[in-house]
Amino acid sequence: MQSNNSLIHDYSDISVIIPVREGSSRIKSKIFLPFHDGMSLLEWKIHQVKQVQSGARIFLSSNSQRVEGVARDMGVEFLPRSDYLSTGHDASFSEVITGVVKDIPTSHFAWVTVVVPLMGPSEYREGFHLYCEQVVQNKAYDSLVSVNLLKEYFWDDKGPLNYRADKNHTISQELPNIYRVTNGLYMRDKESTLAEGYFLGPNPYRHEVGKISGVDIDEYEDYQMALALRQFYRDN
Repeated sequence: MQSNNSLIHDYSDISVIIPVREGSSRIKSKIFLPFHDGMSLLEWKIHQVKQVQSGARIFLSSNSQRVEGVARDMGVEFLPRSDYLSTGHDASFSEVITGVVKDIPTSHFAWVTVVVPLMGPSEYREGFHLYCEQVVQNKAYDSLVSVNLLKEYFWDDKGPLNYRADKNHTISQELPNIYRVTNGLYMRDKESTLAEGYFLGPNPYRHEVGKISGVDIDEYEDYQMALALRQFYRDN
């Protein structure tokens, strides 16, 4: 099996799930916003993961006929989702995860979100490789999550969290590691997910990705940032 320009490795027991809700409370029709070369955010995400996985193992999970049409046009699979699991916040997130994962045909899955557009194929490929190596083969971890390592100064309502804001100020290089979940990639096995109701286990491998790969479009400002940063993205 081949993608547009690169050989797809044997990830045949991994389904790529792209969960898609057509409605968005903050940005109307967010997944259909234009992003690059005439592609919407949804089409762009499909374009990215098709460079890593076969279209027959990529599933758009939605209750939208428009999304079903995109799946057909882009050569990937459509995984119908009930209105209960798709509308607003009627269902809990755990119900959404298990309700989608139960229908995939493989033992493992990658949960990939549309709204993290600058995580490129090379980072997905690296994540898949690390999952197969560290989770499936070595069993050193039980799942995988993409993260940014933050060496920054954090406060809560009571004051500094990870350093002393006084004469003993800590330089940034010596701050403790804090990881930010990017929302770009989650990987786990189907059986454990259905048993525990979540797509991460208690001991996930932290897959560090580039800073721009952590841009998550929640507000319209995030979308504008992603468009501006597109020039630094490498599509490989």
